[in-house]
Amino acid sequence: MDGTYDFENVHFSYGDEKEILSGLDLHVKKGETIAFVGPSGAGKTTIINMIIGFYLADSGRVSLDGRDIKDIDLRTYRKHIAVVPQSPVLFTGSIRDNIAYGCENVSDDDIMEAVRMANLSEFISSLPLGLDTRVGEHGAQLSGGQRQRVSIARAVIRKPDVLIFDEATSALDSVSEKLIQDAIYRVSEGRTTFLVAHRLSTIKNADRIAVISGGKCSELGTYDELMALKGEFYNLKMLQS
Repeated sequence: MDGTYDFENVHFSYGDEKEILSGLDLHVKKGETIAFVGPSGAGKTTIINMIIGFYLADSGRVSLDGRDIKDIDLRTYRKHIAVVPQSPVLFTGSIRDNIAYGCENVSDDDIMEAVRMANLSEFISSLPLGLDTRVGEHGAQLSGGQRQRVSIARAVIRKPDVLIFDEATSALDSVSEKLIQDAIYRVSEGRTTFLVAHRLSTIKNADRIAVISGGKCSELGTYDELMALKGEFYNLKMLQS
């Protein structure tokens, strides 16, 4: 799987409600990191759910590597995707168990590489039991940033072709945010990566940023290009300054 996506005149609504997407056009290249920004309810999460295959377009076409996603075996396809949600779910057990969850035949080398890529090495080294440290119920003994980085390690150990980060830094302090931001750009190298972001400072390094408004992609470009344009993205950024 290459990880090239095309949205061609995509329309989507939830039942009889107003259209969420109204003719979305977007081409995402293999290995590209693309961030979705825009007002609440603009359709960012809907786009992510269409990429995963949870929703199909009412009209228009969503394709992966030139094939309509409607014609793809979704169970097989989803094995190539890993999602890091805003609020990761950890279970009672060790950090090792949580990282390797759902994977078979995972070696210590695999786990340590995932730990390194997720910016967890220093934290793991500081623990008396290291990877065998228990996280408590729902990861209660870890901070929000630590839980998020465990979730990133869990995602990357699967060696996915496509990574999705859904508001992964929205509830974190600036130090944790920087650690996770560094981890995101480390693990996204060579993979098609989608970021949904509220904090616009966290997506400066994305290859391109898509501003979603009115059910369409209203602006598309690098961080610097969109700031120079002084349009919707610029106005959103100024509101956060």
